[in-house]
Amino acid sequence: MPYVLGVHLGATATTAAIARRDGSRWAAATPVPLAAGPVVPTVLCKVQDGSFVAGEAAQRQETAHHEWVVRGFTARLGDDLPLLVGSEFVPAQRLVAAMVEWVADVVAGRQGHPAEHIAIAHSATWGPHRIRLVQQALAQLGLNEVTMVPEPLAVALDYAAKQRVPEHEPIAVANIGGSGMDATVLRRRQRGFEVVGSTLAADHPSGQDLDDEIFAAVRAEFGDQLEALDLADLNQRAALAHLRAECVRAKEALSQRSGAQIRVELPGVRTEFALSRSRYEQLARPHLERVPELVLQAVQSATLAPDDLDALVLAGGTARVPLLKQLVAERLKVPPQVDVSPELAAACGAASAAVQLLSTDSDEGSISETSVLVRIEGSDFDEEEPEIPDAPRPPIDVEPLPLEPPDEDRARRIKIIKLSAAAVLVIVGLLLTFLWPDSSKGGGMLGLFQLMSQ
Repeated sequence: MPYVLGVHLGATATTAAIARRDGSRWAAATPVPLAAGPVVPTVLCKVQDGSFVAGEAAQRQETAHHEWVVRGFTARLGDDLPLLVGSEFVPAQRLVAAMVEWVADVVAGRQGHPAEHIAIAHSATWGPHRIRLVQQALAQLGLNEVTMVPEPLAVALDYAAKQRVPEHEPIAVANIGGSGMDATVLRRRQRGFEVVGSTLAADHPSGQDLDDEIFAAVRAEFGDQLEALDLADLNQRAALAHLRAECVRAKEALSQRSGAQIRVELPGVRTEFALSRSRYEQLARPHLERVPELVLQAVQSATLAPDDLDALVLAGGTARVPLLKQLVAERLKVPPQVDVSPELAAACGAASAAVQLLSTDSDEGSISETSVLVRIEGSDFDEEEPEIPDAPRPPIDVEPLPLEPPDEDRARRIKIIKLSAAAVLVIVGLLLTFLWPDSSKGGGMLGLFQLMSQ
């Protein structure tokens, strides 16, 4: 059955969703598993044949073969310096494209055939330059039918697919990801949304901030054992990675339960560390209090007040934290809307964007020009913009400019003029000697100089 694919390429996690077509009708977007679950880490590992594996399979190689594993590359997009992966320097856009290709291949393997179209939900901070770099890298991999969708728009589309949003009504979207958050106000249009005001982004709070707080609590209890770790030892390095993974798991569990147990397995230590939700919320509160403030600033940038909003939508895994919903409701006086799986909202919204695009291809101009969808299509992609070389350009040899031989006739004329001028000066000097014989002891030329100085 034909389908479209939505991919949410987050800084720390990647998700996917599909929407199937049955004749002329499209089913609702649904998440699709990429490994053991629908969420995989945004991590790549380069293998011997030069290709990449991604997600959990790549993460498992990080302890033993860390030089071949790369993460955080979405934040490096647009940098002049590439990332070192093994023995090769790879531009960030190639890594982004490799991650998308891996997702598309996994889903195609599960569905039995490739997607008709792919929509990628990306960071709201990507500008035209970064988007163009990703477009070119995807085209080099043969992925031409691709639409780029900012995360806030994808989340808004997913919300509108599940809840009715009246036309012209504004909604606010706050997405709290693994490496930062952004807040945007969008207004409902006939087909899609338009951004109102400014999208505000910040590095904090983030899911990683909360992970670090839990790890700091564990370190306060087992600091001596952690300080004694020899990170050159493979087993001890693996133990540290396992402990950090346990902190992430505990953070996710505490969004639904009143407590969590963190397994601590270090040299000489094999126990559990108990963390209650109240203690966790105490650690998380300083970070989460920043969310409603940033949302309020985004609403004010749209010249609106919180009570003008039709809805306030929280997305991202951190949106599950009960304390966050409480803080937002108290500060903005608007109850936030949180999906059952807020970490999957952007991927489902991207799939909805692909459905909308294919459904209106025959009706030119039916998509609002402010819907900020950027699409790659056609085989003339490279004619619009030359490819960016994968390696640094070779040095340029500059030959010296050829110099014409001097003009001998011109040089002879100048020499004659100089000699004539010297002869005139000599004659004038002799005349002055006879006219003013006592003008100076030196007479002659000195007298001429004295005359000229008067």
